[in-house]
Amino acid sequence: MKKFWRIVVLLFFTVGVLTSCTTYNSRSQNDTKLLIEYALYDFPFPKTSSIVENETVILGAGERWSGKVRFLDTKTPPELLKFYAEVVPASGWEMKSSTVSSSIFLVFSRDNRVATVEINRMSFLESMNPISPRTTSVSVSVNYVDTIGGKKSPQPSTVNN
Repeated sequence: MKKFWRIVVLLFFTVGVLTSCTTYNSRSQNDTKLLIEYALYDFPFPKTSSIVENETVILGAGERWSGKVRFLDTKTPPELLKFYAEVVPASGWEMKSSTVSSSIFLVFSRDNRVATVEINRMSFLESMNPISPRTTSVSVSVNYVDTIGGKKSPQPSTVNN
C-alpha cells in the first residue's frame, strides 16, 4: 500500500511539473505579444503568430520604434501576403515594393521609417515542433531612412544663446 501511494504522489508531482511548464510558456508568449502590441502598435501583426523571443530586438516604442521581430505562423505565405497587403496599408503604411518568389519580400514606408517584411515557408525539418503543422517564418525589420548612409535629418539645437 505504501508503494502505491509513492507512485500516486510521484505521478501527481510529474503531471504538476509538466502542466506548470506549459502554462508558463503560454503565459510568457501572451505577455510577449502584449508587450509587442503595446510597443509596436502602429505596425500590425497577425493574432495567430507566435513570437520567437530570442530573435526579436525592439528599440523604442510607438511611432518611434525600430528593430526586428521574428515570428512563426500557421498561415501559409499567400495568406500572410494577403494580410500584409490589406491590413498594413490600412494602418498608415504605404507599400513601396513587393517581390514574390520562393520567399516573399514586402517593403513599406511611413513617415521617416522603412519596414521590410520577409515571409518564408519552413520545411518540415526546420519547424520548431515536428508534431505540429508546417509553419511560416516572418521577419519584420523597421529602421529609420537615415540610419545607414542616408541623408541626415537636421537635429534641433539645444544650445541657448
